[in-house]
Amino acid sequence: MLGLTDIPKLFDGRFATAPIIDFGDRQMNESLAIADHLDAAYPDRPAIFACAAERAMVGFFDRWLLQLILTHVLPIYMLDAHDGSTLKDRSYYRQSREAFFGRTMEAIVADRDERLPELRRAFDPVRETIAGQAFLGGQEPNFADMCLLGLFIFIGTIATLPPLVADDPLIGYVERGLAAFGAETVSLSLNLGEKAA
Repeated sequence: MLGLTDIPKLFDGRFATAPIIDFGDRQMNESLAIADHLDAAYPDRPAIFACAAERAMVGFFDRWLLQLILTHVLPIYMLDAHDGSTLKDRSYYRQSREAFFGRTMEAIVADRDERLPELRRAFDPVRETIAGQAFLGGQEPNFADMCLLGLFIFIGTIATLPPLVADDPLIGYVERGLAAFGAETVSLSLNLGEKAA
């Protein structure tokens, strides 16, 4: 399995994060740039973005996830991510995160139970959207849905504290999204919702 410390060893150290796609003559590592390249390089295939307006909205959504949602996710699940990483990456993961935040990971996650409701509220715009349609993209998932599903897969894979309440409609959203791509939360062993009392 490719670990965090393996990434800088690829392609002469040009990339610090994944995903990385190697097109032979060109390598890329940013999801939206990869999607743009695929749409341009394969015009005979179904487009990832139906139009320029959809691409612009997905760009906004990607920034919303990175700048707002991840600022809630990281301090809650940082230690879980450390414990879920490969053994060879744990020292790097700990040192880099503690240097960035200026305190130990244990101190960062110490009050995560109190911060969890704020993370849950941050997803309210998604809940309101899927109250009237199956996905952010309408009746079928689009690239914005894939970004959000990827985040829920990440959290659900590592979480020792479920991010959602037991009856959260986002659980059904994730299940629909995974089913659209031939997967299911049970097979992935995702820990997304609190157990019903």
